[in-house]
Amino acid sequence: MENQKIEEFFYRNNEQVNNPIIKSFLSDFNNLYLVQKAILYPTERNKKLVDESFQSHYINVRKIKYVSNLIYFFSLDFDKKRRRLQDRTLLILDKGLSEEGSTTAKELIEDASIGKELDHLVGEGLLDNIEDEQLLKSLRKLTVKQLQILEMIYVKELSIKEIAQTLQTTPQNISNLHRKALNKLKHTLSKKEE
Repeated sequence: MENQKIEEFFYRNNEQVNNPIIKSFLSDFNNLYLVQKAILYPTERNKKLVDESFQSHYINVRKIKYVSNLIYFFSLDFDKKRRRLQDRTLLILDKGLSEEGSTTAKELIEDASIGKELDHLVGEGLLDNIEDEQLLKSLRKLTVKQLQILEMIYVKELSIKEIAQTLQTTPQNISNLHRKALNKLKHTLSKKEE
């Protein structure tokens, strides 16, 4: 008799019972027990217990939904900001790596195609001709490209234009690298004198 009364109640209120919030409420055994008790013994106290339990459940569902939406929209915003920042941030190879700005990232990148062409032009000639220990240590702190340019200018006696053609770059770039190499040498030598 009791089961029939409960089944009739759920049958009459089938549309409300199929509501996702009510379904999740009734999926908890304690809540289902309270509802069945209120159906069988419809006192004010039993109805109030179901009502309080449902309000608590509904508040929790709303909180979970709110936090879920926050996470979703914040993740979308985060992705948009990250992509926007990634599109704005460009790799700048001409900027100095240190505060002095003497060596750039572009100078540290080796060009594999140049290596074999330069073997006959650049050897240990420049470093072999240096007797001053401080100057030798300072020269070893230069990049390979800076050393190559200094050797081509001072040992091989090539012009800036000839070096630019050999290294497949512009004469301005060779002049800049030459000037930076000399400035770096001057800076490291002046530090050692102090």
